[in-house]
Amino acid sequence: MTRTSTIAVVAGALGALLLVAAMRQSVLGVLVGAMLSPLPLAMVAFGLGAAYVPVAVVSGAITVAVMTGSFAFATMYLAMDAAPVAVLSRLGLAATLAGKKPVDGEAVGRTVSWLVAAAVLAVVVGLAGIAAGPDGIEATLRAQIDKALAALPAPQASGPGADFAAAQNEMMRTMAGFLPGLVALGWCWRAILSAGLAQLMLERMKLAVWSTPAYREFVAPRWIAALFAVAAAAGAVLENDTGFIAGNAAAVLGLPLALQGLAVVHCTAARLKYRLWWLAAFYVVALVKAGPAAFLLAGLGMVDGILDIRARYLRPRSGGE
Repeated sequence: MTRTSTIAVVAGALGALLLVAAMRQSVLGVLVGAMLSPLPLAMVAFGLGAAYVPVAVVSGAITVAVMTGSFAFATMYLAMDAAPVAVLSRLGLAATLAGKKPVDGEAVGRTVSWLVAAAVLAVVVGLAGIAAGPDGIEATLRAQIDKALAALPAPQASGPGADFAAAQNEMMRTMAGFLPGLVALGWCWRAILSAGLAQLMLERMKLAVWSTPAYREFVAPRWIAALFAVAAAAGAVLENDTGFIAGNAAAVLGLPLALQGLAVVHCTAARLKYRLWWLAAFYVVALVKAGPAAFLLAGLGMVDGILDIRARYLRPRSGGE
């Protein structure tokens, strides 16, 4: 086994350990593994090349199977971590075709959109396959959440702990209508965040195989915008299970458009004084008001796709933010 293959094997095992830690809700799993277990795989893809990703994936799957004693959990690892990173590793092919230039925003947008399309397909197929009761899929999901909450230990009768538990339970019930879409968004976002951090870390260590993509030139393809518009309209107009499925699909399809809107924000900030302060303020507000911020960013991405807002600004430097 070569040195490079050994690194890939170790990286795959490390990512698998993070995922197992997240499954077992350990401190390491909650703080790191829940969001960043795909990071070691992404570092293999962008630091060693996509050819070594299968080596890391096999190592990770074996590690999960040994640690948990279950091939079902190994399959979960393949679906949760390996599959999305494999899709994003297509950026390596785009970088190879680009030569020494960084990958342009259109290539990044296409890759992310294919990842989102896979998530939407899983949501639609998964929801369509649910054995729903007479009141529909959403009511069935709410009943399952209520059943899960009822199985939890009873909170204190009064006091701050009781108030927090009640608010948490109510939030879970409210989220039932968006839960499938939120799970799919989390699946996509974990991979995107891990890929971005991997590229940043490897670039700092001068180990990146390819230049950092031109993130501020991110462009979602027109077909994803069209699918989003159709799904959003269907979710707003249709009722019952069809509207529920369409609404959740629209929530996921809005991710590339929100990223395009975010690219517009960064292009705008690049022309302002105290750019970092403006961006910091924006991100604080966006985190506090995540729902409205995501909606506004997706709308901004749609408008940019039609009017090309960024043509009014100076072209950003290659790569980076």
